Amino acid sequence: MFARIPNYVLTTGAIVAVIVLVGLYDNQRTPMADGKVGLVVGVPANQLMTQSGDVIVLPVVLRLINRSDAEEALEAENKCKIFRFVVTTPQNEFIQAKRFADDCPTIAAYGNVAAGDAIEQIEAVPLDASRYAPGDYKLRVKFWNYEGEAEFTLVADN
Repeated sequence: MFARIPNYVLTTGAIVAVIVLVGLYDNQRTPMADGKVGLVVGVPANQLMTQSGDVIVLPVVLRLINRSDAEEALEAENKCKIFRFVVTTPQNEFIQAKRFADDCPTIAAYGNVAAGDAIEQIEAVPLDASRYAPGDYKLRVKFWNYEGEAEFTLVADN
C-alpha cells in the first residue's frame, strides 16, 4: 500500500504527525490559567538541517487556546499579519523574521475562538539556510496578536 506513495509525501505526513504530537504534549506541560486566552507554540526539539533549495523548513504547530467563558474576537491588520515570526539565538541576537509580501491586501482579517475551545494551525517556517549553523535557536511567534515562543536545535545532516 505504501509502495505507491512517494517518499516526500510519507516524510511530510510523518513530520506533521510528530509536530501535532509535540504540540499536544507541549499543551499538557504549559500551564495556562483558566479565564485566559493564550498561544502554545510547538516545534521539533531537534530539526535536521535538510534543505530544499536554500531553505530549511521548520514545521510549527500553533494552538490558540481560549480558557475563558466568553468567545474571543480575533483581529489582524491584514491577512499577512495573522502569523508572524522572529528567530533569534538563545542570547536574543536577531537571525531572521517573516517578510510580508508587497501585494498583501490592506483589508483587516477577523476570526474568533469559542469559549473553552482552541484554534490549531500548522505553519512551515522557511529558514534561510545561509543564516544558520547547527545549534540552538529561539522562535518567537505572533498569531492573531497573541505571542508565544519555542526553542529548537538545528542538527547537521550526516
